[in-house]
Amino acid sequence: MDLARIFAPVAEELKSVDAGLRALMKQVASQTSGAASPSAPLSGVPPKGGVGGVFARGKAHILEGIVQHPFAVPGKKIRPALVLLTAHAVQSAPGGHAPDQESLIALAGAVEILHAASLVHDDIIDNADSRRNQVSLNRKFGNRVAVLAGDILYTHFFSVITGMTRLPHTERFALLDIFLDTTKAMCMGEIIAQEVAAAHRPLSLSEYIEIATDKTAVLFAACCRTAALLCGVPPAQQDCMGQLGLDFGLAFQMADDLVDKDHGLDEKIDLPATTAAHATRARELIGTLSAGPHRDSLRDLVEYVISPTIP
Repeated sequence: MDLARIFAPVAEELKSVDAGLRALMKQVASQTSGAASPSAPLSGVPPKGGVGGVFARGKAHILEGIVQHPFAVPGKKIRPALVLLTAHAVQSAPGGHAPDQESLIALAGAVEILHAASLVHDDIIDNADSRRNQVSLNRKFGNRVAVLAGDILYTHFFSVITGMTRLPHTERFALLDIFLDTTKAMCMGEIIAQEVAAAHRPLSLSEYIEIATDKTAVLFAACCRTAALLCGVPPAQQDCMGQLGLDFGLAFQMADDLVDKDHGLDEKIDLPATTAAHATRARELIGTLSAGPHRDSLRDLVEYVISPTIP
């Protein structure tokens, strides 16, 4: 089972996400250096105007290399794919509708920017040397630059969300509220993880789940919940999709920790069984969606993330 096959129903949309991210990172460098004025985020439309000048262009070139570094080696795109697959799978639910395509692509790209920003800061905290088989941004440019580069990515993530002007104001504010809570939880999860690590003791299962939820699973939950929001389904269905993302995210993190053998749990705790339980709950929630290729891909994605550890 490979991701290319799993992502086949949204392959063309993922290409649009990639193209939008490349255009946006060039735009970010230009805007931040003062070399150009803003244009629509993730639209792929080149920015217009700007002060120009050799110095501004030089700054833009430097900044482009920095902000594009986290995207130089593509990731698996699981989070953007989860947005796209969930939206297409849930749109036929009662009260639902097809999402605005431009807004959907923007949302899928935005979650990848948020993920990239969190990885940049994680690598600083962990003093990491590499990320995705290339030198980490902090190692290449130094911690001070990396902190600010991560901050720039966070601000442009929120710029993409607030710039989704094809959506009603109420939906944009709802998206913003979800991602503000998500970002806060991700930061708090990392703080708790650092405090617990400093205690040099095994984690209880409840502590482990709390950290995994905040550091990882809340973003997966936001991917699924906001995809449902774009499709106009009732709040109960949005909650259901949020829970799907949460269980998927916990299974994802637990499987990853089992492979890396760095979960920090007491050796008596049966983490494979807990991983399987969350995967089962995710499958059950996927089963409530209408049959079709997008639902099938969601189910296959669950199998993909747990297959290295759960037979």
